[in-house]
Amino acid sequence: MSASASFDCNAEKKAIDRIRAVSNEERARFIVEIFSKFFEKEISANPTAFAGRFRKMSSTAFNFYRGSALLFYQDLKVDHDQWIQANKAAGNIFIHGDLHAENFGTYLDNHGVLNFDVNDFDEGYCGPFTWDVKRLAASLFLICHSKGFSDNEIRDVLRAYVNAYLKKVYDFYKNSNDQFSLTLRNTTGKVKKLLNEARMKCHVAHLDEMTVIENYDRRFKRSKTNKDVDDQTRADILKAFQEYVKSIPEAKRNHDHEGRQDYRIKDIIARLSPGVGSAGKVSYSILVEGPSETLENDVVLYMKPAQKSAISFVIKNPDLEKYFQHDGLRTVLCSYAMQAATPKWLGYTTFRSVPCLVDEVSAHAEDLDWSDINQFNDIIELVEYLGQATAKIHCVADSDCISTPKSVACLPFSIIPQHTEKTIRDAIRGRDNEFIDEMVEFGMVYGVLVQRDHKLFFDIIRNKQFPGISD
Repeated sequence: MSASASFDCNAEKKAIDRIRAVSNEERARFIVEIFSKFFEKEISANPTAFAGRFRKMSSTAFNFYRGSALLFYQDLKVDHDQWIQANKAAGNIFIHGDLHAENFGTYLDNHGVLNFDVNDFDEGYCGPFTWDVKRLAASLFLICHSKGFSDNEIRDVLRAYVNAYLKKVYDFYKNSNDQFSLTLRNTTGKVKKLLNEARMKCHVAHLDEMTVIENYDRRFKRSKTNKDVDDQTRADILKAFQEYVKSIPEAKRNHDHEGRQDYRIKDIIARLSPGVGSAGKVSYSILVEGPSETLENDVVLYMKPAQKSAISFVIKNPDLEKYFQHDGLRTVLCSYAMQAATPKWLGYTTFRSVPCLVDEVSAHAEDLDWSDINQFNDIIELVEYLGQATAKIHCVADSDCISTPKSVACLPFSIIPQHTEKTIRDAIRGRDNEFIDEMVEFGMVYGVLVQRDHKLFFDIIRNKQFPGISD
């Protein structure tokens, strides 16, 4: 940082203090106002689905946090982050956008290697690197508080996470060509256990959960949530599927023995999305024949509407918005930028003018489950891996190392900085302890704020005070 640079080190604290000082009544009105404003069309289109989403969010403080990224970023609009003021470029790197403690898991990359990594890039965007660190720190507070840990223990957990993040950033700085990923070869404890559990999964058994064999071929099982599509919908999906195939890198596409692209669709169903953030949106499951005619190689894909990133409502960058007009493309681009190696089937398309994301429903995708992780030492070891994974997604996602193929598109050098590990290091400038302290304190303070917000939200839902979904 140059000698002429100046910033208010207490600006961020003052901003959060202003939020804390607001009365419960004012904060409750603000929560309703934010959700009503940004979800107005969706609530009007499907109030029942949003009633279900909001009830899931009201069940625990962590569930509320998972579903309220919009609120988090509206709060951070007043976040006068000294680390970004110290280096403006650090405010414009690829970030995950919804980095909470459960958005980690395993996936099988296109090289056949099981990775433990960040998942779910629906909120991916470009913004301050500190926002990911802060969002995860607050979520770790909520997880640890719910398990009965003391404030001092929680601070130790948050400190272990941020310290591991910073250490890995510096590792990348020392070796910018580091092809780091978390695999069975370099993990221990709960992470290695999760990878081994994913390794034990059977593709055929996974297929059998979703499909049946009739007349010597597979088809999807039907249920209340898995339904047939009409002829017009099927035709529109087939058209969208052809566009999706074009978004897959040529090296990853299926080809027959004569080198021709080979995708035979066996069945399609409509599926009601069950997730906290999906709000009853309809997605489609597509059963595709695998690389051979044997039934154990069939592949199940999902095609779901791509959502607008919550960060896009608070960061206005015309150059960025030009490249991110299609939210399916934005999600894929963020995945390519931040994952060590992307899955084979990842792509995007447009279905009836709606941007969509497409990927495989994989047997080897295991989400991180905190329910049986209760020992302090296990949590410390785990969050150190989360810190490394966070550093990895930031440091591999710079403008000179995005291996995004032309079929997907990529961002020019002028939009995001080269060598983000150097950008982050320059923003901190050796003030490591101060950075760690500030991230830890944010997680502690904002975590308490989320607990208050959750109680307010619970009462809003319980007393049917939310416009449009009172019934």
